[in-house]
Amino acid sequence: MSASFSSSDPALKLLLAFIPEAEQAISIDTVADQLSQLNLNGHCVEGTNAVAQLLAATYSEALAGATDADKAEVSQWMTMSARHGPTERQAFAQTINDHLAGKTYLVSNYLSLADLIAFGNVHAFMESLSAQKRFNWCAFSRWFDLIQHTVPAGALAKAGLKLIEIDLNAPAPAKKQVAATASK
Repeated sequence: MSASFSSSDPALKLLLAFIPEAEQAISIDTVADQLSQLNLNGHCVEGTNAVAQLLAATYSEALAGATDADKAEVSQWMTMSARHGPTERQAFAQTINDHLAGKTYLVSNYLSLADLIAFGNVHAFMESLSAQKRFNWCAFSRWFDLIQHTVPAGALAKAGLKLIEIDLNAPAPAKKQVAATASK
């Protein structure tokens, strides 16, 4: 069993670190400027979503979705995540923020491939946000913080990602400057 993961694909690296059985069983090569590929039990697939779905089907079916409707929604989120490349992460983050108002996870009420893949894909974007912007996107920030603290210890580092400090408290209000008026 072998795989080649694109060096620009932190989502798959995170997923592999999240599933220790897969991490131990699969020999991984990192490649540049290629799609990620996985050859597993006679199945050869290419692309982040196909690789993630095969890993889940083999090692952790629950991540792919509990029902057919959940599986379809997981697939939708993974497709949206892939379509929103690095230059479109703000729009994807806004989509996540809007969707998560009153929800904990992207699909149903449990962690899924959708959460892990989306998290891996928006990690660099979240890192670049100011504390104020993180606060403004409170549902997105809350979800991001939950996912980064849900993955096993060391999984972020194995994926080349770092823990991002997220302050979910309101930032201090800006001090108003009082205009000095001359009264005579």
